[in-house]
Amino acid sequence: MQASDDSIARQTTPLSFEKTQELLRHMVIPSAPAVLLELHEAMQADDPDIGQIADAVGRDAGIAAMVLRTVNSPFFGLRHKVASIRQATALLGLLNIGNIVAGLALRRALEHGDEEPPPHFWESPANVAMIAAMLAQRYGGMPPDEAYLLGLFRDAGEVIMAQRFPDYPAFLRELREQERDQVAEEERRYATNHAQISYIVSTRWGLPRHVRDIILRHHEAEDFLREDGGVSSEPRTLMAVLKMAEHIDAVFWGRKEDAEWERIAATTLNYLGVSSLEFLDVTEDMVDLLIAGQG
Repeated sequence: MQASDDSIARQTTPLSFEKTQELLRHMVIPSAPAVLLELHEAMQADDPDIGQIADAVGRDAGIAAMVLRTVNSPFFGLRHKVASIRQATALLGLLNIGNIVAGLALRRALEHGDEEPPPHFWESPANVAMIAAMLAQRYGGMPPDEAYLLGLFRDAGEVIMAQRFPDYPAFLRELREQERDQVAEEERRYATNHAQISYIVSTRWGLPRHVRDIILRHHEAEDFLREDGGVSSEPRTLMAVLKMAEHIDAVFWGRKEDAEWERIAATTLNYLGVSSLEFLDVTEDMVDLLIAGQG
């Protein structure tokens, strides 16, 4: 763990964080799996052993298969298909593989719950993660792993809230149909919100500090992108590509209205230097890739 659960969240949302901490005593927060803990330990070495790390991932056959499927997707942009975890680690680097493993392990941990998940919960984060990974490379010149991690972790709190509050899935569907402010409505009804819970999960799983910041504030994108003095360029680029990816996913599902995107579109595209026309073309391309991936 890199920081206490409340180190940033208490500063950002002081009124509700105490209530969130109380509610968490009645929520099931998944623990980081053994493979991730082993990876973190191995990566602390002065000269990490790629073979040892690849073997650690390979021992979890389910995660290993998911990692290979993920890195071989067109969204990661590898020129040649990789056939082993060792080869993937050599190509992408230890940190990148560690972040991909974390995102995939979270999905597997949350899928085991018996409660009805929110709409498109398993499909949408995967879509957003893949799209954000590609956009991070295209517009930020950055490795894809942190953008991928963001896509999978940002709404983890939704499933945990569904486990705690039986009416939450129906409540969330109603919110999205009516285009209401999700965080504000969650605060009003449950005295906490999914972004805070996602932040706490990401802290307990040891995600990088700047990734946790974005998870906590992913519904405050406009303010985040304008904080020239307080936020460096890499986190702002990650926030921008995340919001683009979320909108593309909404288009993929046929949502005719996307109030949040309409509010932040100009700021987001201007930050990355992307025209509206170019973004339309990008959206079409990404949607086509998602459709092809279903085949």
